[in-house]
Order: sequence, then structure tokens, then C-alpha cells
Amino acid sequence: MSLAQLKNALGAVARPNKYRINFSIPAAVPVKSDLANADVLCKAASFPSMTIGQIEVWNQGRKLIIPGDTSFTNTWELTFYQTEDHALRKDLISWMVAADHFQTNTHSGNPNSILGELSVEQLDSAGNATARYTFHNVFVSEVGEVTLGDDTQDTPQEFSCVFSFSDWILGTGEIQNPASGNKATLNEIATR
Repeated sequence: MSLAQLKNALGAVARPNKYRINFSIPAAVPVKSDLANADVLCKAASFPSMTIGQIEVWNQGRKLIIPGDTSFTNTWELTFYQTEDHALRKDLISWMVAADHFQTNTHSGNPNSILGELSVEQLDSAGNATARYTFHNVFVSEVGEVTLGDDTQDTPQEFSCVFSFSDWILGTGEIQNPASGNKATLNEIATR
């Protein structure tokens, strides 16, 4: 492989610091801040991983490995910068309390009302989305601690938030299902 081939294959290269987070918090969750700032305050995110298990079939001492079931971690962690008024952190905690109010020992009577949708997009150098991962049936499962210290200066406060979700898609449509289980298909990934 030549450098020219590598240069042509890479193009502009996906940059880890070019991304955008999109929030769609349910209307049943009382929020007080401008959640448009959540994207700006997001310091770190990730794209999800996926694994296909293996089924081992034996015959006369020989092993055939065929694809098993797909699995993925049902959590997504984001890291945010903290503002002085803790507005975003308060809203994320409010989302948790809407699901399960630990002081009054009450739970949401309608889980669908507290499930939202979040997505993360890869951006090109012009700020256009080139890929989108959308997480469905999202709720806040953990708001991390904020570390304080007299010996910490010239550093913004940060906190992490873990979201739980049921599934995710790549692009704006679903990954296509094979037309037949016994013939090869393209399994094309939907694009914008």
C-alpha cells in the first residue's frame, strides 16, 4: 500500500473531538435549564459497541463456528462540564426523580412517560453530521459525583452521567434484515 492510497482511503479522517449530542428529554420530566447547552457542555462521549456471540457445533472432533445472538452494553456514559448553578446536573437528577422519587418512595406510574431519546453524531470539518447513533427508550441511571478540593484550581468541575437504553440504530433508519436466512444478503446500513 502506498501513502497515496492511504491518503485517498482516509480522506479528511474522523476526528474524536468533532461530535454533537442531541437530547430529547420527555415532556413529563420537569426541566429548568436550556438543554440546548447540554451539547456544548458535553466534554466526552462515545459511539456504542456491538458483539455477535458464537455457537460451536461439533462433528467428529471438528468445530464449526456459526454466528450467535447480538449483544451490547445497555448503558452510555457522557461527561459534562459543571456550571456554577448546576443547572444541567439538576435537570438530570430531576429526570431520575421523575422515574423513582427516593424520598417519597414513589415511582413513575407510566414508564413510557420518562423514556427519552438521545443521539451522538460524528461531524465533519464543516460541522455537518456524517453518522448518527440514536439510542431509544433512554433514562438516567446514574449521575456521578462532583469532586471538590482546596488544592484544585484552574480546572473546571466535571461530572459523568450514565444513561440506560433498550437499543440503538445507526443512521436514520434500521439496519436492514436479511431477506432469507440461507442466502447471502448485503445487510446495508441506512444512511441519512
